[in-house]
Formats: sequence, C-alpha cells, structure tokens
Amino acid sequence: MFVVWEPILASDVTPPIKFAMQHIMDHRVRQYWDPEHALARRMKGDARAPQPEPRCCDMDGLLWDLAAVYPKSATWKDALPAAVVFDGPVVQITSSIESALTTTQ
Repeated sequence: MFVVWEPILASDVTPPIKFAMQHIMDHRVRQYWDPEHALARRMKGDARAPQPEPRCCDMDGLLWDLAAVYPKSATWKDALPAAVVFDGPVVQITSSIESALTTTQ
C-alpha cells in the first residue's frame, strides 16, 4: 500500500512532518512525497471505465484525498489499470476501501 502526499494548500510547501505521517500506522504502508503531482496527474489521465467516477477530490484539475484500490491481479503497463475503488475523501470511504481490500485479496 502506498500513501502519496502532495502539496494542495498554500501551506503545503514541504513534505509532511512525522506527526502527520503517524496517522497511518500500518506497517505495510509506504509513504511518499510528490511535489510535482506526478501520480495524481497520471491517475486522472489514465482514468477510464469500468473504473468508478470519483464524486470528489479534484482541485484545479489535481486529484487529492482520494483512495484507489486495484485488483490484486492488476498489472501496471502503459496506463494504470482500472481501480475498483476510486473516490474520497479517504476518511469518508474507509468501509469501501476495507471491503475492496478484503474481496480483491
């Protein structure tokens, strides 16, 4: 699992501090800082059916506070595969994330 932090607010000028990163305590999670929004741009550009349309999380064309869950068998090649969960804000869709992780394992 990956958590990718990116600058969205004017105050987001540096990577998150340890305090913020400690909100995600799962040992399987790897956290990254993406100051250029490379992943958010790629995720938006590669989005296509049958992937669900997000109901939120677009600020000036950048995806943020969004969770994407991909099937275990998904292969990332020229484009990202279609996600089974692609929505947010993350805190509001935790049950969808947990359910998808249980059924895609």
